[in-house]
Amino acid sequence: MEMAGSSRMIIATTVLLLVLCHQQYGGVQLNVVASASVIDMVTTSDGESTLKPNAKTDANAIIRAAFNSTIVYTRLAFLTDTFGPRFSGTSALESALDWIKDEAENGDGFSVKEQTVMVPVWVRGKEYANLISPRHKSMRVLGLGGSVGTNGHPIQAKVLVVSSFDDLEKHKLNVSGKIVVYNEEFVSYSETADYRYFGASRAQQYGAVAALIRSISPFGLQTPHTGSSEPTTIPAMAITLEDAQMFARMQARGQDVEIELYMEAHTLPDSPSRNLILEIEGSRFPDEYVVVGGHTDSWDIADGAIDDGGGAFVSWEALRLIKSSGLKPDRTIRAVLFVNEENGAKGGQQYASDYSYTLSKTSIALESDTGTFTPDGISFLGSSKARKILKYIGKELLAGIGSGNVSGEGVGEDIYYMCETGVPSDLFRGVCRYHHTDADTIDKISPEQLQHSAATLGVWIYSIANLPELLPR
Repeated sequence: MEMAGSSRMIIATTVLLLVLCHQQYGGVQLNVVASASVIDMVTTSDGESTLKPNAKTDANAIIRAAFNSTIVYTRLAFLTDTFGPRFSGTSALESALDWIKDEAENGDGFSVKEQTVMVPVWVRGKEYANLISPRHKSMRVLGLGGSVGTNGHPIQAKVLVVSSFDDLEKHKLNVSGKIVVYNEEFVSYSETADYRYFGASRAQQYGAVAALIRSISPFGLQTPHTGSSEPTTIPAMAITLEDAQMFARMQARGQDVEIELYMEAHTLPDSPSRNLILEIEGSRFPDEYVVVGGHTDSWDIADGAIDDGGGAFVSWEALRLIKSSGLKPDRTIRAVLFVNEENGAKGGQQYASDYSYTLSKTSIALESDTGTFTPDGISFLGSSKARKILKYIGKELLAGIGSGNVSGEGVGEDIYYMCETGVPSDLFRGVCRYHHTDADTIDKISPEQLQHSAATLGVWIYSIANLPELLPR
């Protein structure tokens, strides 16, 4: 999951279709992007006439099939254990995509389309940072994606700690020649991520030689979180919450803080990769679509079980459940396993470009990209009429497993480019403790949570595909 907060950039917020709630977080939601025809649906005030007579029976079939399997965990564990981090431009990602394609075709009987995508190639290289004064300490750090290196030699400079962009502005005359440390408070992921993306470029304007960003998370165990940063000519690193707070305390006491850092980060020419597209053709309206997906790539230091192997695999599983249950949707249901969400969103852009002719007939686009814990429902961005229909579907078909709620609004990075054309969207939240770290591993998720997520997703997309009309925009 790569978000940027209030600015649009390539990310916005992340679209998902179920709302999940992690045991450690309480209620968590997943957002959906829904798009619909300009023709109003003929429904009763509560959406009753939208469901087919056998809708409940079909939903229960999907749910039963999901809870009688642990295939998502088995597949996700194999992916993360065997291929490890799947960063754009690496052979590990391409090998993982080969395996996914083979498994979906030979294991599930899907015909998988490969959509070529040119992706950026950023190489981390060796990196380190040390506190030099007022004491010596080896720091836990991660260079930010897109950062430059230190030109072959360490940078050593005094530190200026700021708590916000406003604080940086107040002290701009003291920035030149220093390493700026952002010790921003975590508010929300979308808002606080602005510091990671724009922090270095803001500091560079006033003559900083490097920027160190407090990791974007409400909680830390000396774990730095990487992520993308706006390209600049100064190096940018993520540091732990604990170190950022310590540097702020030192500065408040009047102690001089000095840091040495080294980075070999560099960017290579773009490389070809691919989106993988699985599809169940519609029996009545094959040229109208419901799209669901997650992304297959991860950061170079993360196995990416949560962000976003789980999201990609429950999207895949949702289609498998529908297919294996012998159900025939009215509209075509498409699972897109996007590439390069983390440091470019090129997969989402390429899909929206190549399939632009389908977007006016895409009823809803859903992206799962903030974890696959226990689902609660969907966070939906779209028209009030569409929201009413979705609330009715959730109440009638998913209340029994606790995942039929519809609330909030959001836009996902991969489906943002579909949303620009009018396709509504959804968001799933709740992974900030682990995402973009080497702690993003399969042990954080249970087989039951994955199947619950897939069941919820399967019911949503199948029931939406069978509505009498496209969702109203």
